[in-house]
Amino acid sequence: MLYLTKTYNYLFLAKQKVFGVFGEVLRFFHIRIYLILLLAGNLVLWLSTYYINTNVSQTLVVLHYNVDFGIDLIGEVKRIFIIPAFSLVIIFVNIFLLFNFLKRKDFKFISHLLLASGLIVNLFLFIALISIYLVNFK
Repeated sequence: MLYLTKTYNYLFLAKQKVFGVFGEVLRFFHIRIYLILLLAGNLVLWLSTYYINTNVSQTLVVLHYNVDFGIDLIGEVKRIFIIPAFSLVIIFVNIFLLFNFLKRKDFKFISHLLLASGLIVNLFLFIALISIYLVNFK
């Protein structure tokens, strides 16, 4: 019984600490804007991936096309879902890094750098999805 209450106490304190740090990070306006843009971009990635998945008629799709060599990667349709999942991992890693850099005096610069790079990664992943769509459907 004592171990259960200790475990509950540790979980409660961890939850309070995480929400406290998250509140400190979200008090910056530019971070809120970046997070909204990142989550909206990730939602667009998931929706476009779902659209490609539902409109494919064959079991195999072209996943990569190279101008020099032509088609060099063919796989199942489900492998397209790696792209938005990778974007979500990048978002979580950037948020975790923001938590770790919170107490530094150059936090604003680091937050702009991390979150802007996340937006650029989302943009390139969306371009990759567009190219997958164009290679398979046009």
